[in-house]
Amino acid sequence: MNFFLYALKFVVVCYALILIGLYSFQRKLIYSPSKEQPSLEGFKGVYTEVKTQAKEGKLTHWYSKQGDPFIIVFHGNAGGIEGRGGKFKFLADQGYSVLLAGYPGYDLNPGKPTEKNLIDSSKFVLEWFLKERGISSKEVILFGESLGSGVALALASQYPVKAVVLDGAFSSVTDIGKSVYPFVPVRWILKDKWDSESRIHKVKAPLLFIHSKEDSTVPFRFGKKIFLSANEPKKHIWLEGGDHESNLDNDSVKKSIIDFIHSVL
Repeated sequence: MNFFLYALKFVVVCYALILIGLYSFQRKLIYSPSKEQPSLEGFKGVYTEVKTQAKEGKLTHWYSKQGDPFIIVFHGNAGGIEGRGGKFKFLADQGYSVLLAGYPGYDLNPGKPTEKNLIDSSKFVLEWFLKERGISSKEVILFGESLGSGVALALASQYPVKAVVLDGAFSSVTDIGKSVYPFVPVRWILKDKWDSESRIHKVKAPLLFIHSKEDSTVPFRFGKKIFLSANEPKKHIWLEGGDHESNLDNDSVKKSIIDFIHSVL
């Protein structure tokens, strides 16, 4: 009997330590920012560096200033804007104006990455972009990659925009966390829930969803779940094979994105 009680106490203590660890370090599991200054070497003539004011200080972004349409890209949770320079160059190659948005705590930017900070800074970015181009939000297309889909949908739920493209979107970080840690009360300990499913009901703009059925980072069921929650008009590209990072390596996907953009102009 004593052995059983000791064993039970040991299990309870271990479980409590796991919960404390997950609660304390959860943002390090969600956000993996680049800690280096993004270099334009190799992208000269494509992007220029611009800075916008946010509450944390000045944030660095990359900007391809060209013509209509006007696109703001919000990248995923890992790395920074330099790693997206080549990935989204196909949009700049079309002659589109493309702003690769930086985040607080990424790319040596001041501040810390949290849900609130990323969303707040994205509003500063959008307002700067509108003023710089002399346009309204209804002329802007938002492109969200992975975690950036949460940023894009948060913006689109508050501003009327022309369209939204989502690559590897998810219903919520809560859903993903519960699938990874089924033994943990994720809903209760999660600080940044990124509940896109609740926000997307407020989005009226045309939507394009891109997701690999083999995605091991954001399981396809969560991409389909957010798609089903979205208002019309909406389209999807469900890919066989590939993975979370490889969707835009597919030339047919790039063509479909360009076709979608042309369809909303």
